Amino acid sequence: MKLGILSLLLVGSYVQAGTEVAMMPRELGHFKLAHAGFIEIFVEESGSQFMYITTFNPALPFFHDSVYFLKNPGARMDSVSDWGRQIEQLGGKSTAYWPNYPVYLPREVLGFEGVVQTSGFLVPGKNDGRLEVYDTSFGLPDGPWDIAAGQSDSWSYHWVIWKDVNDDGLIDAMTARFYVPLFGGDPVRELVWFQNPGTPRPSSHGDWKWESHVLVRQGPDVYFEEHILEADGVEYSVIVTAELWTENVMLYYVENTPGAWAQADQIKSVTIDTEPGQPFECHMVDLNLDGTMEIIASAFDHRKGNETGNLWAYTLQGDWRNAEDWKRISLASGFQANSYLFGSSMTPGKQRLFYPSEEYKNTPNELGNQPKPWIALSGDDDGIHYIMHPMSEDPTNWDYDLQIMVDTEATTAGTMAIYDLDGDGYMEIISAGYTEGMVYVYTFAP
Repeated sequence: MKLGILSLLLVGSYVQAGTEVAMMPRELGHFKLAHAGFIEIFVEESGSQFMYITTFNPALPFFHDSVYFLKNPGARMDSVSDWGRQIEQLGGKSTAYWPNYPVYLPREVLGFEGVVQTSGFLVPGKNDGRLEVYDTSFGLPDGPWDIAAGQSDSWSYHWVIWKDVNDDGLIDAMTARFYVPLFGGDPVRELVWFQNPGTPRPSSHGDWKWESHVLVRQGPDVYFEEHILEADGVEYSVIVTAELWTENVMLYYVENTPGAWAQADQIKSVTIDTEPGQPFECHMVDLNLDGTMEIIASAFDHRKGNETGNLWAYTLQGDWRNAEDWKRISLASGFQANSYLFGSSMTPGKQRLFYPSEEYKNTPNELGNQPKPWIALSGDDDGIHYIMHPMSEDPTNWDYDLQIMVDTEATTAGTMAIYDLDGDGYMEIISAGYTEGMVYVYTFAP
């Protein structure tokens, strides 16, 4: 659906989703934070919440950028405007260049819960990326220890999944990375894993070198995720990824047996789309709840004269291993990017499926089924955060109504985190306004 013909309504508006009236969220407040980029919320075994917000300033090459955290934001819902004074600096000082996604660190990896802060990007002076481990088991984050230390090139890292790759009983870090050669040439991309050494962390902060192993060269580069799929009675471990530099939507897979991913020569791949535009990230989800997984991917067509962004869905009719069995459809299109001083513009960005409340999720639709999830979407370089509502509960209907949640009225919006912070059954959305230097907090609670 083209943006120009959308009813871009403000808070208090509504759309019809089946027989349910779906309200837009209301703003709880906002606070200033310069260059707010990536936002994530993790809830630990104790019930403690940690909200992480990364910042990065491309105008200051070779200067580290800060990551901030706020513990238990759900207990501070009546003072959102004060969050900017309550946040604390992760590690007590800036240690990363261009921090990207914070990634949850489960206890079974190293014996403590925490977070891994990914970092690095292609901007000169900001391309020396790290995978920095922080321990939150003592109530506040302690660290960092860089498990990607000792690499021969300046890699950019965005994401980590935790998996015992070589079947030695220790959970390793699987990641994608890229760098742009200093004197030109195509970007170098790799899917790699860092081997858990099984030793205690160093007594002092700094480098904690884990041995790296390359799985796929010139493949995944930014975001990816693992799913377990079947074909012909065989179970497979499948990685879905949208490759920023090759501009492909891809699947990589091995049989789901212990240690299979450690055998790089056994990894197979499927190219789902060779012309999505330049993709930001993708996910494999059951978007229409029919029992079959779809892939959704945000991508920007940067060809001259075609500069528009799209949110694609790839539906499956047949065998997921066959590229021709995937069909691309548009969920939203016509996104227009603002110009960006320090690199190519892109829109849209991060997407996440969610339900506005537990009651909505658990109330059957007119077909007697669980209702379709909604989509939160960052416009990235159009400076807007959106919410997408399904226009029909019919599983064969892919129409969505795209509404503005907040227009930052600036060049770039950051990402968002979605969580029921105060446990009242209604979701909150915390969204970053990168260029505006603002963080916005919205709730679906009445």
